[in-house]
Amino acid sequence: MPNPMPNLATDFSFGLFNVDSLAPHGVCLLWRPELIWLHLVSDALTGLAYWSIPIVLLVVAIRRRDLVLPWAIELFALFILACGATHFLSIWTLWHPDYGVQGAVKAITALVSVVTAIALWPMLPRVLALPSSAALAAANAALSAEIAERQDAERRLAGFFEHLSDALFVVREDAGGFLFETVNPSFCRLFGTSREAIEGREPARLLEDAAAAELLAAFAGCLASGMARDWDSTVATASGTRHWHTVLVPLPATEGEPRRLLGSLRDVTAVRRLQADLVEAARRATIGAMCAGVAHEMSQPVNIISLWADRARGTMDAAADRPRKAIGVILGQTRRLGALLERMRELSRETPGEAGTFDAAVAAGAAVEVARRAWALDRVEISYEATGPVPVHGRAAQFEQALLNLLENAKDAVLRRRRSEPEAPAQIQVTLQAGPQPGQVTLAVQDSGGGVPAALGSRILEPFVTSKDPGEGTGLGLPIAAGILRDMGGRLGWLNRGAGAVFQVALPLATPPEERPA
Repeated sequence: MPNPMPNLATDFSFGLFNVDSLAPHGVCLLWRPELIWLHLVSDALTGLAYWSIPIVLLVVAIRRRDLVLPWAIELFALFILACGATHFLSIWTLWHPDYGVQGAVKAITALVSVVTAIALWPMLPRVLALPSSAALAAANAALSAEIAERQDAERRLAGFFEHLSDALFVVREDAGGFLFETVNPSFCRLFGTSREAIEGREPARLLEDAAAAELLAAFAGCLASGMARDWDSTVATASGTRHWHTVLVPLPATEGEPRRLLGSLRDVTAVRRLQADLVEAARRATIGAMCAGVAHEMSQPVNIISLWADRARGTMDAAADRPRKAIGVILGQTRRLGALLERMRELSRETPGEAGTFDAAVAAGAAVEVARRAWALDRVEISYEATGPVPVHGRAAQFEQALLNLLENAKDAVLRRRRSEPEAPAQIQVTLQAGPQPGQVTLAVQDSGGGVPAALGSRILEPFVTSKDPGEGTGLGLPIAAGILRDMGGRLGWLNRGAGAVFQVALPLATPPEERPA
C-alpha cells in the first residue's frame, strides 16, 4: 500500500514537543550545584515577584473602576503573569528538556507583550496629563480653603437666618401640598409657638383655612413661575387682626430633591395702623376745619335768632300763651343748636396750656364721681376699679372730658335698652389696669347696653355717626374722645362683649424724670 500523505502540522508539533533527543539545561551546567541553585533561586524569586504584581493590579482595577482605562491595567497584569511563567519554566527545564512548552509560553508572552505595548503607547499623553503630586497637593489645599470659606459663609448665613428680626421660613414641596422645613426664632415668636410645633407641619396648623389656602396658592404660583413674589395680607390670629408683608423666593433646585421656597414674613400691623392714624388725623383736621367754619358762620345767625326771639317774648302780652310757648320752643332749639356748634368747635380747638404728667387713676375717679352724681336719678350703676397710681402724659382736664364722653355714650346705650327691656340691667364698669405691653395702661368702659349695631361698627368713631334716634345725639362725643386719647398716644377701639360693648384704649405710662435720657 502507498504511504499516506505526510501531515506537516502534526510532524511540526510532534517534533516541537519531542524531548527524546534533548538534554536538560542542567547538563550544560555540568550539574554543578552552585550554578543550579543560583539559577533556581533567581528564577523562583523573579517568578514569585512577577506573580504577586498582577494580584495587586487586579485588585486595584476591580476596586477602582474610575481609573483611566482599567482594561490597560488588566492587560498589563496578564503580561507580567506570562513573564513570571517563563521564569518558572526555566527552573523546570533545568531537569526536564521541555523546551517546546517553554517556547510556547514565551511565544504567548511575546504576543501579550506586543499587544500591551501597542495599547500603552497611545495612553502616554493621557498619563502625562495626570496631575503631579505637587499639583494634587495644591489643588487639595485650594479645595480645603474653599470648603473652609464655604463653611464660614454657611455659619454666617445660619447666624443671619437665626437672628434676623424678620420671620424667615423654608417650605418644601410635598405630596399634595407644602410643609414648613425650617423656621427661625422670629417666626416662632410671631406665632407664639415652638419650632417642634411648626417644622414638618402644614400651614393649616398655624393659620385659619382661608389664610392657609391663600398661602398655599402663593407657594404653588411662585414655584410655577420661578419668580419672587411679595404681597400684603390681613390675617385673624388669636391676638387679633394682623397685617403681614410676605416675600417668597424659589431656592435653586437639586436633582432628586424636592423643590423649596425661602420666605420672609414681616408684621406690618404697626405701620398699617400708623398709616390709618395719619389718614384719620388728616380727615379729622379737614372735618375740624370745616366744622369750625360752619360753627363760625352759623353762630351769629343763631345768636340773632335767640336775641330777637327773647325780645319778642318780652314784649308779648301775658295772655298770649300760645305765641309765648312757640317763642320758648324757638329759644330752646337755638340753645340746643348753640350747644351743637360748641361741640363742633371742640373738634378743631387747641386746648390752652402745656401737657404734663398726671395720675390717670385720680382723674378717672373724678370723672366717674361726676357721672354718678349727675345720673343718680337715672338709676345707672357705675363701678370703678384702678390698680394704684397711673402716671400718664397729657392734660388731666382733657382726659376727664374724654372719659365723660365715653361714659355718656355708655349711659345712653343702657337707657335706650331699658326703654325696650325694662328689666335689663343698667351697668357701666370703668377699669384702669396694666396694658398688653410693658409700660402701658388700659382704660376700658364696658356697658350693658346691647352692643354696637353691626351696620355702624366700621364707622362708629367717625364724626356725626350715632346709633341714637334722630334728634337725640350729635355723633361727636366718641370722635372727640378718640382724638383726645390719640393725642395722648393711645388708640380708641371697641368690641361687643356679653350684653353690651367695651370701649378701650392703651395709653403709654409717663417716664419718670430720673429715667429719661439726658
